[in-house]
Amino acid sequence: MNLPQMLQSVRNYLSQFGKPDEKILKAIEKTDRKNFMEKNKSFAYLDQAIPIGHGQTISQPSTVARMLSLLELKKTDEVLEIGTGSSWNAALLGYLSKKVLTLEIVPELAKNSQEKIKKLEIKNVEVKQGDFRELKQKFNKIIFTAGISREQETIIENFTKKHLKENGILVCPYREGPLIILEKKKRKIKKTFTEENYVFVPLILE
Repeated sequence: MNLPQMLQSVRNYLSQFGKPDEKILKAIEKTDRKNFMEKNKSFAYLDQAIPIGHGQTISQPSTVARMLSLLELKKTDEVLEIGTGSSWNAALLGYLSKKVLTLEIVPELAKNSQEKIKKLEIKNVEVKQGDFRELKQKFNKIIFTAGISREQETIIENFTKKHLKENGILVCPYREGPLIILEKKKRKIKKTFTEENYVFVPLILE
């Protein structure tokens, strides 16, 4: 599969949920997935998750696009990503928003991502190694790229109350199940779920 074929696959998937966001498709086209893979580069344009080591994957492009569409990203948004992984998703967020802070708990992956982001001269993405629960600042949009257990759901909800700005959106997957969408309006949190289900690597908490 080549890049145009991958883009068509993503477009077809997004079409199930309405008109695809052309900005997201453009971001995927301009942010070459191959540049964020150490190994398995020949699989870069397959619409599937690919292992990147340390028990993590670079997510399936159609799934990434779906999550980005749910965030309703704007060029004025300051975004937090939990789970940098390969940093491909962080680069896409950088293309679609004002500023991105991405946190990775695995030191080796954080270091690799810092080097990639610097090499690719992506100026509005900052990669840090650490635990998201230690953060102080608030964000317009927040995305988790690793799946939570049902027991971790309360942690995510409490984190949302503290760190999501008014009119903000948080998207988070279960390890197996739907995506969770949390929206803050008038200081209240509204929770909804996607109808479709996904499988994600587990969220690691220290």
